[in-house]
Amino acid sequence: MFRKTRNRIMLLNMVMVSTVVIIAFAVIFVTAYTRERTVNNAKLLNAPIAQLSVAGGPFVTGAIYMEPVPDEFRASGFARRIIPDAGLSFSVLVDNEGNLIEVNSMLDLPETAYNQAAKAVTGHSRRYPTVMLEDRTWLYTVSSVTVEFHESNNIAYVVSGAYNDVRFLDVTDSNRMLLNLGLTLAGLTIVILAAFFFISRFFADRATRPLEEAFEKQNRFAADASHELKTPLSVINANCGVLYANKEDTVETQIKWVDSIIRAADRMTGLVVDLLSLARMEDKEHEITLAAFDLSAAVSDSVSDMEQPALEKGISIDTLVEPGIEVTNDKEYLQKILAVLLDNAVKYTESGGEISVSLKKEKRRVTCCVRNSGEGIEREELARVFDRFYRGDPARSSDTGGYGLGLAIAKSAAERLGVKLTADSVPGRYTEFNIQIDT
Repeated sequence: MFRKTRNRIMLLNMVMVSTVVIIAFAVIFVTAYTRERTVNNAKLLNAPIAQLSVAGGPFVTGAIYMEPVPDEFRASGFARRIIPDAGLSFSVLVDNEGNLIEVNSMLDLPETAYNQAAKAVTGHSRRYPTVMLEDRTWLYTVSSVTVEFHESNNIAYVVSGAYNDVRFLDVTDSNRMLLNLGLTLAGLTIVILAAFFFISRFFADRATRPLEEAFEKQNRFAADASHELKTPLSVINANCGVLYANKEDTVETQIKWVDSIIRAADRMTGLVVDLLSLARMEDKEHEITLAAFDLSAAVSDSVSDMEQPALEKGISIDTLVEPGIEVTNDKEYLQKILAVLLDNAVKYTESGGEISVSLKKEKRRVTCCVRNSGEGIEREELARVFDRFYRGDPARSSDTGGYGLGLAIAKSAAERLGVKLTADSVPGRYTEFNIQIDT
């Protein structure tokens, strides 16, 4: 169940992060792509299309309005249009059949490359197509131009639409940059998502662990409560069976069975009372009453209440209570905590042992310490002393009385009051509980 919850959390996190990362990187790539295309197109269009006067080229036949074409007709005046900052580029003048008329280039390219360029542009309808020349990618644009041919006697003939000016721009590095950017962003996406997967799994585990622990505690609590109730119920059921089997006998002759039933009922009553106390302590809607009171007097009163039980076991109680310490808190809750700690100390102190209770104030912190001699608690068990029904022995012995709820009640009360309750122990020497109250 908790694994499914963890997986749902991870899936939700991965979907959200993946969406954000992919959208962000897509925006970066599209922005870079658009910028490169805009720059390249601007370079291609940097030289305005103008009327050309062609000269120095080959003889042109069948391209003017007169027959036959005189031999002295030659093209004159092909404009040079290499522009600074235009990148690696060249332009060619071609006719509609893809024949090369003139080359305008400052690049060291072979003549076959220019012829290949002239043939490659024939029939292309896209505005900014590309062509491969000399293992490089060239972006080009085709523009119709008007060409003047001059007769030797300076008579001009104009041919319109029969020639195209084609400008080529080397975009190999630009495309490679975009490709590298795309691969980099794709790689980063994979790395980020992989890293976030493990990070998300780590935090999902941490997020679900308290739920799992609470669920386990709930199950353990139900099992322990059932165990605690099972014994007195079994005793009551068995004794009732004995009474029923001997119903002709007088009550006086069967008084021991009645007493046993009463003891079992009292035990169940005590358990229910403790469970109700624990529920009340953990009820967030249950209001606490904050008021100033003399904590020194409250500690002394709590110690006095436990002197008789301690005396019966031969336990001495030493007190070192600093007088006149006042705090603002819930007196009833604090006295409940003190009563639990003192009762616990009396139960687990061997006959002839000793209990020490101290109360002191240092700066803005009040510390109350309850220490008892005895077997102590193993270090690995200390973290569990505040668990419900914990008694520190596998057999769950009830020889000392109680139900293992006292310290759980004290811990819940301390959390409600905002005070700190801690435990410390040295096996074979002592067990110590400290209450720290910030004033």
